[in-house]
Amino acid sequence: MDHLEDEIARLHGRIAQLESEKADVEAFAAVAAHELLAPLVLADAYATTVADRLDHAVHADERRDLDALRAAASRTRLLVETLLHDARSHGRPLRLRAIDLEGLVRESLTLVEPEMEARGAEVQVEPLPVALGEEALVGAVFTNLLLNALRYGPREHATIVIRAAVRDGVCRVCVESEGPAIPAADRERIFARYQRGRGERRARGAGLGLTICRHIVERHGGEIGVTAEASGVNSFYFTLPASPRGAAAQGVSRFHGARMRPKAPVPG
Repeated sequence: MDHLEDEIARLHGRIAQLESEKADVEAFAAVAAHELLAPLVLADAYATTVADRLDHAVHADERRDLDALRAAASRTRLLVETLLHDARSHGRPLRLRAIDLEGLVRESLTLVEPEMEARGAEVQVEPLPVALGEEALVGAVFTNLLLNALRYGPREHATIVIRAAVRDGVCRVCVESEGPAIPAADRERIFARYQRGRGERRARGAGLGLTICRHIVERHGGEIGVTAEASGVNSFYFTLPASPRGAAAQGVSRFHGARMRPKAPVPG
């Protein structure tokens, strides 16, 4: 009996030690994230200020360079924030709440605005339902899928369509974009860490975006994948639990760059 009590005491001590170490790691991660994010925010702000002040005096090549700087800062900032939030939430149940997916998409569009401006892209957002999930994490899925569509779509005047449908209590969201059809053999592999599809000449980063998306969606009990048409349309989809609140009744919204000014909605 004494041996059992000693073992229980030892286990309690070990649990307390692990909890203390976890708190130390989280504190360090928060400080490290702050130190990483500060110069990224500053670089983005300076690039935006320079572009605004010079306006039409900026040569087209210089404008592209400034857009590329803003895009790089936004991508890295997103990666740091997503990894930090996911690390903090790991090991605890997700805080599922009703999410206005359309509002979340609008927030993601502001993050990818530099990429949209650089490519003259348009994003069409069809009426989206209300889903259940942890907002910050689901937002990271949208942002990563949008970045993926922008990077590997047409260099200019790309069109991305976001739509969703609810069936049997499951919300299925699709992000469709033009581009070379992803071969069937690559459609699972590209979600693995550090992997990209073949022939992606313009890829930047560590190849973690789709891996992060899969991890987040699976934590929500959903699934993620991609389908492709021979005509050159790739559709990345993911599922979330649907909310009883349903969908917003409005038409298609179209967004482009230039500080994310939306075009007039098109009745649906």
